[in-house]
Amino acid sequence: METVPVPLSKSLYDLVARRAATRNQAPARLVEEILSEELMPHHPYVEVLDSRCGPRPVIKGTRVGVDVIVGYGQAGYSPREIVDDVLTHLTLAQVYDALSYYEDHRAEVDQSLQVNTTEVWRETLRQHLGAEMVGKLLGE
Repeated sequence: METVPVPLSKSLYDLVARRAATRNQAPARLVEEILSEELMPHHPYVEVLDSRCGPRPVIKGTRVGVDVIVGYGQAGYSPREIVDDVLTHLTLAQVYDALSYYEDHRAEVDQSLQVNTTEVWRETLRQHLGAEMVGKLLGE
């Protein structure tokens, strides 16, 4: 994520630094958190977690990524079908919130979908496990 400097008065920065210290956070992280809560649409069922590949929006309390929900939608599943047939541990509200998050952050999620295709994952598995093991795992 590209960052840009935002000037703050010394007194305001001191307030931010004190509040950040009580939360054991860096001042810049606290400012980012406050501004994103204030300026960005709120998604009660989605959180952004740090992963090996960078920030990843997921359904809170699960490892199900927003990109996974969107992928099922693009494959022709309705939100109801996703909940009833595929990801039965999710609620309809969680799925709709993931889709709402996608609409608010389409470019980032689309980029993740382009990078995390089935073909890319198969190749990654082949590199780590070998072609024979991947064939067994995938029933090939």
